[in-house]
Amino acid sequence: MASMTGTVPPLPVGGRAPVTPEERGQSLSRSLYMLAIIAVLGGMLNNTFLCFVNTRMFAVRDSYVMLGELVCIGCALIVALDRKIGLYLSFSVFFGYMLVLFALRQQFDPKPIRDILVPFAFYFAGLRIANLRFADFLVASSAVFVVAFGMFEYFAVEKFLDNFNVLGYYLARGSLTLTDTFGHTRGLFISGLRPEPRTIFPFLGQHRVSSIFLEPVSTGNYGVIIYAWALFRKEMRIWRWVTFVCALTLIVFADARFGLYSCIVMTLLRPFFQIIPRTVWLVLPFLILTLLTIYGLVSGTNGGPNDISGRLNVTAHLITQLGSGVIMGTEVTDKFTADSGIAYSLTQFGIIGFVGLWALFVFAPGRTARAWNFHTMAIIYLLLLMIISNSGYSLKTAGLLWFILGTANGVRPEEDMVQNPAQDLSSSPGPRSEAS
Repeated sequence: MASMTGTVPPLPVGGRAPVTPEERGQSLSRSLYMLAIIAVLGGMLNNTFLCFVNTRMFAVRDSYVMLGELVCIGCALIVALDRKIGLYLSFSVFFGYMLVLFALRQQFDPKPIRDILVPFAFYFAGLRIANLRFADFLVASSAVFVVAFGMFEYFAVEKFLDNFNVLGYYLARGSLTLTDTFGHTRGLFISGLRPEPRTIFPFLGQHRVSSIFLEPVSTGNYGVIIYAWALFRKEMRIWRWVTFVCALTLIVFADARFGLYSCIVMTLLRPFFQIIPRTVWLVLPFLILTLLTIYGLVSGTNGGPNDISGRLNVTAHLITQLGSGVIMGTEVTDKFTADSGIAYSLTQFGIIGFVGLWALFVFAPGRTARAWNFHTMAIIYLLLLMIISNSGYSLKTAGLLWFILGTANGVRPEEDMVQNPAQDLSSSPGPRSEAS
């Protein structure tokens, strides 16, 4: 019996010992990791799952896609929410700015809000978890799965379509019409069979592998993202080389010319990442915007073929067709801007919002100098992608990119030393200001 004068030990409730603060912390940590997995991998697999449902069970609608995305973004937001003010302040400023634009446009459009909610939610989720080995797991495990799924598509097309009728799925969603598919209701995505010869290994045929992303453009983009992470993370050891192989395999099978060129640019510029100042990366998209505008006005281009030069012509043409009110964000346009990320960004956020968001991205602080290497590769990827497509806003690949970028920037020097035992701590700078 405990002494009357001593401390009485807490009595167990319901026959169980009370939960300690340490146990509560571990339980919370496990929950956050699980939510992060659901958010990142769920964002990648959302369309795959719904395509299977549409093919084998019942017809889906676009609202189902939006609901799946909301679940994934919601999970990322739960992980991201903490006591730091960064997420709340930055998103509040952006939201207030967009409300002003909506009032000037006299219409409310949730699309730009959703477009920017993805990087905010996933970046700050990665920033909070800040575990490089967990990011390694997400990248390597997803890479192996995406390649395996892609091989299933390539080597067993009919069996693949029996379970994942991609055309039927996009028709059910309303993203395509029978006119777009020439009356076909079963098949791969319309860009999955390119009529012109392949650029990469023509002997592989016209089939461009889409894997879980259902269309080859996102597959190539995903290949660039995991290639950049493998280039950054030499501590992954054997899994680094597995990731390299998976990235290049996906780029080849998707015939992703953009992916191949992006990987080459990242590799060649890698020795200069710590030399090039952030100001250069800040002004680059607007320098490109200026040059493309001048080129579009001088040449009078109306677009071009489906290659790099053709995409540049498309972007130059689109930019010159936007009125001053559209560029300022006070007016809307019905022009199709999906083939140009720069034009799309201007129409959604206006030039002031575009400058502010890009500056926020470029100057997002990292806690180690080493983190800037991956940050620079993310800048290169998005900068090049904006010239030819608006697919950088797609949750299918953006969730993973922003999460691992937040992870890289969120790791402290002492934690980086633990997670990267080969690194000499004495070579790391002191902690930077909080990426709040």
